[in-house]
Amino acid sequence: MAQISPRLARTYFAEISADSALPLDPDDLVRMVRLRQHGHVVIGDIAIRCYKHKSKWTYDERDIRRAAQAFADLRLDLDDVVEVQLPPYHDRDEENPEEWGRADWRESIASWMFWSARHKHQEQRHYDDWNDSWQRIGAHGLPGDLTWEEFTRTTAGAGRTSPAPGRWS
Repeated sequence: MAQISPRLARTYFAEISADSALPLDPDDLVRMVRLRQHGHVVIGDIAIRCYKHKSKWTYDERDIRRAAQAFADLRLDLDDVVEVQLPPYHDRDEENPEEWGRADWRESIASWMFWSARHKHQEQRHYDDWNDSWQRIGAHGLPGDLTWEEFTRTTAGAGRTSPAPGRWS
């Protein structure tokens, strides 16, 4: 079993899965979020086991290559795509505090969309003209007057695995 560093694991994963139909930036292989709790890093629906050797975390190269190949082999059938309604905006204060730590990718994506819509709204107006129109779903099915192209442009390359800065503030 060849043990490799988290940075090399990320490089292998990115190279092998580069042509995947599902764009992915596997920074969790390096950051190892919540690794101490369960000894695995989860990317998509694949759990990759981590090993500790001489106080350093490593991966089995075969596990990385298998997981990356699974993403590379993923085919997207656009006939199987369904329209999902974006959840309405809500302040963090409205949530039950027991649910704050619960991981929810839909909530994360929605928070990025609302953050982008608010940022666009505030950039285009003097602060006296700011209102809550960015919280309502607009003509494009996204918050405010945000378009899909604007959203992907503001989030591309950000390597986001957690909510946008200033989430809900």
